[in-house]
Order: sequence, then structure tokens, then C-alpha cells
Amino acid sequence: MNAKAPEQIAKAAGRRYRGVSNETRKAERRLKLIEAGIKMFGSTGYHAATVKGLCQEAGLTERYFYESFSNAEALFTACYLHITDTLRDKLQKVLLSTDADNLEQATRTGLTVFFSQFKESPQAARILLVEVLTVNRHLEELSLKTLYSFVEMLETLAKPLIDQRKDGGVKGLDSTLLASGLVGSVLYMAARWSMDGCKKSVEDVVENAMLIFRGAGEMLLQCDD
Repeated sequence: MNAKAPEQIAKAAGRRYRGVSNETRKAERRLKLIEAGIKMFGSTGYHAATVKGLCQEAGLTERYFYESFSNAEALFTACYLHITDTLRDKLQKVLLSTDADNLEQATRTGLTVFFSQFKESPQAARILLVEVLTVNRHLEELSLKTLYSFVEMLETLAKPLIDQRKDGGVKGLDSTLLASGLVGSVLYMAARWSMDGCKKSVEDVVENAMLIFRGAGEMLLQCDD
């Protein structure tokens, strides 16, 4: 009977190989493919990418691609979730560390994190703002669910101010609709900024976005006057 190679034995027994578990090595390969996917999907677009090209970019064989993903769409979905989860985590950490009584400071900080993410990775911006809408209906629905999650974050942030004004003369005030409008305006602003190559500084873009948020806030504050 032929002796098995050490790597095969370790795999069969679920043990570590060269000090790294099979699960860890698989996770590392998966992350390499996601990083390659963000680069390619965000540069050439989803429909121009191929499994072969994605594997070449990741430095892995197709065998390892299919170890984690059934097709390019599955990898694109993982890339999209990686981007949005990373952005959401950053925003949550920043907002949790911000003075809850200073709504303007929290808003400015959150917007700076949001636009900085796109400045640092134009490929991520293209995936989040453009490519996700070109793949299929499933990805369109996923983008809507993701949008709602960011709306909920903003709604939670602004809820104290909105609740104070519900009985202050704003007929039909709806915190979800208001938050949705604000998030939508920021996304379209980010899309235009990205299309222009992010030439304007993050600070300038944040200042423009702040005008929209300040306008909404000032209208609410004037309701009792």
C-alpha cells in the first residue's frame, strides 16, 4: 500500500500541517480570492471577469476557487458582503465612540469614514455603487437590504432629534423615510465623486454632504418656532 504524503494525512485527520490548520489555510485562500475579486470586479467590471483571470490574480489554481465558490457570482457576492460588512463595522465603531449628544460631530465622523473608504479603494466603490446593480435581481435585492441596514444606523443616530419633533409641527414625519432620503443622497454623491475619479478631497465631499444633513436638522429644529 502506498504511503500517503504528510499533507494528505493531515487533511484526512483534520490535523495541522506545518503549524497551520486546514480550516485556517482554506480561509486564507478564500480571502485571497475575495481580494482578487474586489480588484478585478472593481476595475474591469463583473461581466468582463473570468474564473481563470480571478485565479491568476489571486495566485491560486481553479481547484482552490471551487473549494470556496461555486461560480463568479458567488465570489462577487462574497466581495460585496466583505466591503459592506467592513464599512458597517467601521461606522459602528466610530459612532459608538462618539458623543451621543453631539449629532453634528457624529454625522461628520461617520461621513468621513464612509467617503474615506471609497477614496482608499475606488474598486470597492464601483462594486458597491455600480456593479452590484448589473449582475442579477438577487444582487439588486441584496443591495437594497444593505441600504436598509445603513438607513437603520442613521435612523438610530438621529432618533432622539426626530422623536422630539414628531409632535412639534411636522405633519407625517417618518424617521425611516427621512433617513432613507439622507442615505440615498450620500450614495449618489459618492457615485458621482467616484465617477470623477475622487478628485475632490474627502474633506470637501464631507462638507457638501453636511449641507444636506444640516438642512434637515435645521428644519426639524425650527418646527417649534
